[in-house]
Amino acid sequence: MNSLTGNKVTFKEVERSFFEIGCEVAKILMKEFLERLDKDLCKNRNKAELRHKGTRKTSIKTLMGEVPLSRVLYKRFKDDGSTEYVFLLDEELGLDTIGLISPNLVEKVLEHSCEMSYREVSKAVSDFTNQSISHQGVWNIVQAVGEKQEEAEKCMVESFKSNKLSGGSREVPVLFEEADGLWLSIQGKSREKSSKGKKELKIGVIYEGWEKRYPTSKEYKTVEKSAFAGYMKPDEFKSLRDAVVAKKYNVDEIVYRVLNGDGAAWIRNGHDSEMDIFQLDRYHLAKSIIRNVYDKQARRHILRWLKSGEIEKALNKIDSLKYECGGLESEVKKLTNLEDYIKSNIDGIVVYKDRKNVTLPNAPEGMEYRTLGTMERNVNIFAKRMKGGKSWSEKGANNLSKIIALKMEKGFKDKISALISGKLSERLTERFVETISSTQAAVKKTVKKSLYPIHQGQIPFSNCKVTNSRKAIRSMFDLKVFSEMIYR
Repeated sequence: MNSLTGNKVTFKEVERSFFEIGCEVAKILMKEFLERLDKDLCKNRNKAELRHKGTRKTSIKTLMGEVPLSRVLYKRFKDDGSTEYVFLLDEELGLDTIGLISPNLVEKVLEHSCEMSYREVSKAVSDFTNQSISHQGVWNIVQAVGEKQEEAEKCMVESFKSNKLSGGSREVPVLFEEADGLWLSIQGKSREKSSKGKKELKIGVIYEGWEKRYPTSKEYKTVEKSAFAGYMKPDEFKSLRDAVVAKKYNVDEIVYRVLNGDGAAWIRNGHDSEMDIFQLDRYHLAKSIIRNVYDKQARRHILRWLKSGEIEKALNKIDSLKYECGGLESEVKKLTNLEDYIKSNIDGIVVYKDRKNVTLPNAPEGMEYRTLGTMERNVNIFAKRMKGGKSWSEKGANNLSKIIALKMEKGFKDKISALISGKLSERLTERFVETISSTQAAVKKTVKKSLYPIHQGQIPFSNCKVTNSRKAIRSMFDLKVFSEMIYR
């Protein structure tokens, strides 16, 4: 990088220096605001309920760095006679939900944690926030927010089961659902309860259809995708899926719910009402044929017959292959496995759009109903972060998976904020707006005083009467820049 001065100071160093100065100023202003806010809370508290127990020093990690401050500790007397120690400032700001870390910093940590290891997140966040955050600190944030999300999901399911969940307002004629599992290596005490050191993470997505990425595009994207994941029992997964649908959509207006999966029992569990349609995932069907049929030409025939609905033809071909292989036990076993797989999912072989007993409603304007099969890409998002030689505790994998699922949806930051952020009261919000406005005005005033206008002079003998002598003087210099002015 080219240096700006003779001392070899680079623009990178200049930028970093001004960034650090800005952070220091912002920390001073935030410290003053928070301490004034704490004084207001102290002044307006219920003194009979909250007893002042002195101030305590602490610091809050923010995007600008650590902000040191002093806040008052209170002893709260409850109605049942018990007591507890609280910080009113923490409760007012919502810091009691996640610890002394600002919501903006939490969002950045979680956003990076969905794609990078905790050590990489620690380094990246430390670099751009002017402070040091350990990888253990990153892990703690992920666990805390993951547990908050799991708690929110459980509350939603409980409300759904007790018919207290307020129904969604979105109305769609067809809803598409996909589910699949991801086997992760397990460590610690959880490994003893797992199968061969691994446990299947359940993942589900819901969407309304497909639309073009942009008007002239040949590529499509799913519309209004919702995602959820975690270590759950089949009944728990079904309940969560139904609760997610009920919360977002007007269920009475849904004509069909199309479920795409690999045929696993936990995916199909409870999906058997009149409006439910199951479709066997085309990727897993083709994968099973390739894995179990030794003859490449026969593979193509079997797959083509299954796609066109000629299932008996495909089964007869599989049966004949058992004899053509000379009764080789390993090949017969593979062909039998494929035969059982097709028969157990025979109702889902034909694509939902090609079924004679299904009359699909028209898709909403701008949307299309296409062949399902987006699940493999969604699973790869989890696999890229959670596989590749990594092993997890059951709790750690469960919490991170819930954060990744949230990030796959729209409004990731808003949803994280809803989990961890408290909202200031109207009075304190007005105080904040007043403080910010006065601070901005003071900064602008200071900057304005530090800047001086540049006085520009006119070219000699311009805008005035030109005599012959003046013409001679002007032609002598020929209006060149001062560095090039010489007598001729």
